[in-house]
Amino acid sequence: MKKILLTVIVSTSFAFTSMLALAADVVKVGIAAEPYPPLSSKNANGTWEGFEIDLLGKVCAEANLQCEIKDIAWDGIIPALLSKKIDLIFTSMSVTEERAKKVLFTTPYYNSLPVVIGLPDQNWEMNKKALKRKIIGVQTATVSSNYIKLKTGKFAEIREYSTQDEVNSDLLAGRIDFMVADGIPAMAFFADNKGSLQFYGDVEYDAVLGEGIAAAVRHEDTALAAKLNVAIEKLIRGEDYAELSIKHLGTNVAPK
Repeated sequence: MKKILLTVIVSTSFAFTSMLALAADVVKVGIAAEPYPPLSSKNANGTWEGFEIDLLGKVCAEANLQCEIKDIAWDGIIPALLSKKIDLIFTSMSVTEERAKKVLFTTPYYNSLPVVIGLPDQNWEMNKKALKRKIIGVQTATVSSNYIKLKTGKFAEIREYSTQDEVNSDLLAGRIDFMVADGIPAMAFFADNKGSLQFYGDVEYDAVLGEGIAAAVRHEDTALAAKLNVAIEKLIRGEDYAELSIKHLGTNVAPK
């Protein structure tokens, strides 16, 4: 009798576990460990918050995925995906041809061009006369870094940093003259420091800047990408996306 009862319990437990597995797939999501407000950052309690974090929650719910956030240094996030430490990247990654060789991108979920912010009363022009002896700060392994090296690498000093926070700090300290960064976090930083800095405008679009911001999975994970695409496409057309975007960013950044 005990043996039969144990068999029933084990079978019931296995069935319940199987039902849970079918209910929602567990996906490890890589988020850049460095703060990137208002898109993603940790609050005083150590909890992730921001536009991308809230959007990730809605995407995962819509796609019926159980998402677990993992902190990964930005310059190691693609290697972490390829080595299966994480299953999904959801952290302001621009879609570029070079990255697409390594990862499979989803439908873009927001668009944002880089902007230029610098110390006041300077002349920002893409030429040797304006930028000679100027130092431009960028976060490494970003489209902003690729862009500025392509456009000004022959006549300006470019200083790369591991995190955007380091770029921001050196600009405020006067150790660099300009920074080029994703417009959303850069403008939030500028809004907090208008007395010390100057906004020099958006950069002119170039193909090196990519085709919007998207999530990324391994090339073989086509089923996961398909689920995410359906969820993202539904959300960016709906009211929930617009409300989240306006709440965190003051405008709707849904791809056109």
